[in-house]
Amino acid sequence: MPDLKIPGRDHGPDEIAGHDPVFGPVSAALAVLMAIFSLLAWADPATADDLAASDAAAGHQGQVTIIVLPPGTSPADLGGLEHAAIGLMNPGLGDVSAQQTWLDVSQGARAFDSAYNTPLDRVYPGGEFAQGWEKVIRRAKSSEATVIPGLLASVLASRDIDAVAVDSAGAAALTVARRDGGVARAPQACGGPESMLDSDSPGVDAAIPGCPDPVTVLSMPLDSAFDASENRKRGDLQIFIEQPPAGSGDQLSIAIAGPGMGGELQSPSTRTDGYVLSTDIAPTILAHFGIDVPKAMTGQPIGSGGKLDVEKLTDLENRYEQVGKRRGAALAIPLLLWIVLAGLVSFASRGLYARPALRLLCLSTILLPAVLLLTAALEPSLAVERAIATLLPVLVAAILMRIAPGWLSLALACGLTVIPYGIDMLAGSALTPRAVIGPNPGLGARFYGIGNELESTLMVLTSIGTGAALTWSGTGGRRAAGWFLALGAAATVVFAAGRFGADVGAAIVFPVSAVVAAAFAAGRPRLAWIGLAAAVAALLLIALADTVTGSETHFVRSIFGGTGGSVFETVGHRLDATLESFTKVSRIPVTLIALALIAAAVWKRRIVLGWFAGSPMMIPAIAAAAAGSLVGALTNDSGALFIQVGTLYLALVAGFAWTTSK
Repeated sequence: MPDLKIPGRDHGPDEIAGHDPVFGPVSAALAVLMAIFSLLAWADPATADDLAASDAAAGHQGQVTIIVLPPGTSPADLGGLEHAAIGLMNPGLGDVSAQQTWLDVSQGARAFDSAYNTPLDRVYPGGEFAQGWEKVIRRAKSSEATVIPGLLASVLASRDIDAVAVDSAGAAALTVARRDGGVARAPQACGGPESMLDSDSPGVDAAIPGCPDPVTVLSMPLDSAFDASENRKRGDLQIFIEQPPAGSGDQLSIAIAGPGMGGELQSPSTRTDGYVLSTDIAPTILAHFGIDVPKAMTGQPIGSGGKLDVEKLTDLENRYEQVGKRRGAALAIPLLLWIVLAGLVSFASRGLYARPALRLLCLSTILLPAVLLLTAALEPSLAVERAIATLLPVLVAAILMRIAPGWLSLALACGLTVIPYGIDMLAGSALTPRAVIGPNPGLGARFYGIGNELESTLMVLTSIGTGAALTWSGTGGRRAAGWFLALGAAATVVFAAGRFGADVGAAIVFPVSAVVAAAFAAGRPRLAWIGLAAAVAALLLIALADTVTGSETHFVRSIFGGTGGSVFETVGHRLDATLESFTKVSRIPVTLIALALIAAAVWKRRIVLGWFAGSPMMIPAIAAAAAGSLVGALTNDSGALFIQVGTLYLALVAGFAWTTSK
């Protein structure tokens, strides 16, 4: 993405290890665990003084107007705006109400509904104070994230910059509510008919007649918005936003007219041309006035660049809407179908074809994420994507079985999946966010890099693929340990660094799995617990690298920007999220099946280990994948997912080992 042009500002930048109780002294592991928790929570708490920017405003750069447009306004409809950059805006985390979207704008930060202990009750900016504001404040304080309703208007007020709302703004007036719930009102003539104005009226010469204040929120039809953009004064900033709420998985249309604006909107928050967040609005306004963005705001100032491509924006919105909805069709259905077919083939042949069927199942499952990256590039219909996801992995797996003997086919399958995702990370995450197994940007949480699904998958496949390659080549001992460490370090950089995969959890699970594998490969399994210390070192190095390179991530901001909570509060919130992932009704059946498979493997461990008797480097790989999955389950807010994914792949690899045993 090219350098951003940010009004009023120079070009700007854009888990916590747990412990493996099997290895080493428990006290040492617990110490390292708390060290990692401290790293993720270490920050100066955001006090009341810190919540305001430290520097004084550089001076009024021109009026800011937030103009709410009718529902259904599309990016194509905004093409008539003068000197404007156009794009899409993510309205919130998950499906949120219009009130929540505007509150998020006022906060410059947001959280999932599940992060609050109460639902958002009716809140409406009636009169000079928002009704129900006390409940809004109590709800915000219950969140695990730092969210401060009314922060934008309060920061502006501290610089003697008035932010007001016209009655027509409706719920959008919450954008300029102060921290005490006060809502300043614009003059009655603001945005009204010309008959309400005379030559002495305040703001009679403003872009929107009758609106004299530095920041104004109002709503108007599209044709009036075109007139406002034509009358925009030099230095003014006009932000046009489609009225929320958006439909499930949909985005809101947005345009910004102002100095240097043109083409498509860009934000370091998403790293996706034409796509910004609701939390980016407040930092953009503050940057316009030369005010530093408070620590409690997680958004980034919006810039612009490139050439407007309305068709591309439409395709982007459609794809993001489908990513979450297609996970069952493109992930679960092919996998269940393959399992059933493998079972039927084995049963019908009375075991004669059980080995090739199981091997084909294993390789196909490993290749499925790679095929989903391909369909992200093609963006086919649901039926076509489901067909490709079902048939192509099986075809490639069959070819590998034909041309690559034994463990080499497994190594190649892992490489064909991990390497393309690594390349996409280095290229700026062009395809991964569009992949069904990707971070699901439409949900509003992650917009680039890898998500929890890929983190858990790629960690396991990196360990398994390395072990399979070393087994096939006959490499062992310290040399094999070196390969595990080298490839683990490379994967950590690619999938954890803010410039690339930007996944904090990857900075934990990849080093842990690499060190565990190296310890087993070198014949010193008691040293495997050092993997926890490696995770601490990796977190520090990734944070340092991201800071030096200017790759702002939520991890860097949590360390150097302030989180507003103590170490123990952060640890408590993360443990609560981990526990919640195991108790979600939708995940319980799969989690129970995974735990049953783990129990069966432990019970029959001698038989299972016997399948790997002739494959010495697969034992370190299995131990590494298991350790990484366990640590991920203990430290990630999707802990159950790590157990499910790890168990699935390790069970299939154990089956693959059975097919190679005599």
